[in-house]
Amino acid sequence: MEKKAALWFAFIGFLWLLPYVFTVALNGIDTAFLNRSPEVEDYLPAALSFQIPADYQLEAIEAQAVIARTNLCRRLQEKESITKILGEWKEEIKESHGWRNFPADVYETASKETEGKILTAEGELKLVPYHELSSGQTRDGETAFHDEKYSYLKSVDSSIDKESPSYLNSTYISVQQMPSELNIEEREESGYIVSLRADGNLLEGESFAQGMGLSSSNFTIQKIGDEIRFLCRGKGHGLGFSQFGGNELAKQGKSWEEILKTYFPAMEQTDYMEL
Repeated sequence: MEKKAALWFAFIGFLWLLPYVFTVALNGIDTAFLNRSPEVEDYLPAALSFQIPADYQLEAIEAQAVIARTNLCRRLQEKESITKILGEWKEEIKESHGWRNFPADVYETASKETEGKILTAEGELKLVPYHELSSGQTRDGETAFHDEKYSYLKSVDSSIDKESPSYLNSTYISVQQMPSELNIEEREESGYIVSLRADGNLLEGESFAQGMGLSSSNFTIQKIGDEIRFLCRGKGHGLGFSQFGGNELAKQGKSWEEILKTYFPAMEQTDYMEL
């Protein structure tokens, strides 16, 4: 298991010339590995290392493994360059420092226990989003993307997320840095903001939240002295799998299959070899 993980890092280190990141993992590695293309399963433990914490329940990490496998298979099916995908992963690993937790037995185990398993909608590979923590209800895909092709992403109850100590987050920004008028124009049923109006200009809710460094687009606005307070609920875009919610379901004894069925009721669980 450790040798497999080390081989993975040798591959990445060679591609991106980052030996200082993978110094330990590269020690004593057989460079012959670099002459072959790893299978999809070889990538997953490293991907999971920056997608979900190692101290989460195994069943939650297994659910994330199926999501990660699905997204990777979809991108490869769409003829995306594996070099491009690995480049994105490299940046995410650097930002999250997930590589510090890798290799971890739990990532290898989650990948092995779900080997080959993916999610599909109407027999096709689709985008399968995930986020850290919802506002208590996940978002409807068609509403969020303004496109019916994402209708397979259903809004589901995730009330357990409200019990997270990270559920409420406040961000304060100086009034001088904000538009003179900022009003919420439209909210989704789940509470996430669709659009805002800033000095007459219409802004998209998710883009505004990301641009302002807010934890989510489900927020309220309050002027306090010389600052504007954004009180956010949840962390992330709120679409698809809530990792905190999935972890709580795992603590209740739910399997990865049950967890994924909870968050993706309109999707099927299958094996990518059957596509």
